[in-house]
Amino acid sequence: MALRNRWLGIACCALMLTVLGTTSADARTARHHRRPRRVAAARPSWLESRSAIVLDGRTGEALFERQPDVHMYPASTTKVLTALVAIESGRLDETVVIQPSDTAVSPSSIQLRAGEQMTLRDLVYGLLLRSGNDAALAIARHVGHGDRTNFYEMMNEKAAQIGCTDSHFTNPHGLPDRNHYTTARDLGRIMVYAMKNPEFRRVTGTQRYIASSSGRTRLFVNKNKLLRTYPGTTGGKPGYTCAAQQTLVASAKRSDRELVVVCLHSAGRALWSDAAHLLDFGFDRLGLRTDANERAERRAIASLATP
Repeated sequence: MALRNRWLGIACCALMLTVLGTTSADARTARHHRRPRRVAAARPSWLESRSAIVLDGRTGEALFERQPDVHMYPASTTKVLTALVAIESGRLDETVVIQPSDTAVSPSSIQLRAGEQMTLRDLVYGLLLRSGNDAALAIARHVGHGDRTNFYEMMNEKAAQIGCTDSHFTNPHGLPDRNHYTTARDLGRIMVYAMKNPEFRRVTGTQRYIASSSGRTRLFVNKNKLLRTYPGTTGGKPGYTCAAQQTLVASAKRSDRELVVVCLHSAGRALWSDAAHLLDFGFDRLGLRTDANERAERRAIASLATP
C-alpha cells in the first residue's frame, strides 16, 4: 500500500510540472504574439527626425512629409525669420550700438560687448552663420525701435503673411519657451519665402565672412555643414537646445530646381544624414536622379509605408 501511494505521489508531481511548464510556455508565446502590437517603431530606422518635410521651392508642394504639422521647438532655426524681418526692414547699413541687455544671453554668441558698434548687416551675418544669440537680441532691439516686443510682433505678422498657420514666436533666437513653437511645414514655408530674397540668399549661402566692429574684427564660419558636404546646397540654419534637440532648415539646388528640407528633433550626426537622404529623395521625385538617390529612394518609400 505504501509503495502504491508513493507511485501515486510521483505521478501527481509529474503531472503538475507538465501543466506548469505548458502554462509558462503558453504565457511566453502569448507575450511574444502581443509584442508587435504593443511596441511600434516611432519612425523608420534611417530617419531620426521626429518631424520632417521636403518642399519644392518653386511650387511649395510637399514631396515628403513626416508629422509635418506637429508643434515643435525650433531652436535656432528661428533665426531664419529673425534675419528675414531684419533684412526686410531696409536698415542693414545702420550702425547698432550694443547694449548690456544684448549680451545677457546664454551661448552661442559672437561675444558682443556693451558699447561696441556694428552694422545691422554684420549682425545678421553673425546671426545666420554663427548663430549668435547676442546678435539676435541686438537685432530685435534695434529693428524693434528699442522694444523687442515690437520685433516679436513683426515676426508673427511676417509668419502669418507668409502663410504659417501653426506657429508662434516669442523671442528672436529660439531658446525654449512653451509659447515659442512652429511646425516643419511652417518652417519650410518661411525658408521657401526667405530664399526668394536676394540678400537673405547671399548671407545664408556664405561659408566665411569677416565682420568689423568698433572693437574688433571677427571671422564667421558657417555652421551649416551641408554647404561643405552636400553638393548644390544654397543655404540653411541648424540649431540645438535640450528641448528641441537637433534641428535644421536648409535648401539645395539641382539643375533649375530648388528644394527646402526641414528636420526637427533629430539627434547628433543623424541630422545631416536625414537632410541629405530627404533632399536626394525629393530631387528624385522631380526626375533629377543621381546614382546616390537609389538607396535614399528605397528608404523613403519604406518610410511612407510605415504607419
